[in-house]
Amino acid sequence: MKTHISATIDEQLVEDLNRYGLEERRSRSQVIEMALKEFLRRRLDLNDEIVTSEGQFQGRFSR
Repeated sequence: MKTHISATIDEQLVEDLNRYGLEERRSRSQVIEMALKEFLRRRLDLNDEIVTSEGQFQGRFSR
């Protein structure tokens, strides 16, 4: 499901966005969505990492 939003974007960035969209034959909204997905994927991956160590469990475990 798509949601309509309104955003104010720097003029030069919009020109670059339009140029890229023409080159790739994609709509402005598709390019923005692709860029936002990539940005969030990179940002969220950094926070979702599981920190591990080289150590081993030396105790006993029972349920």
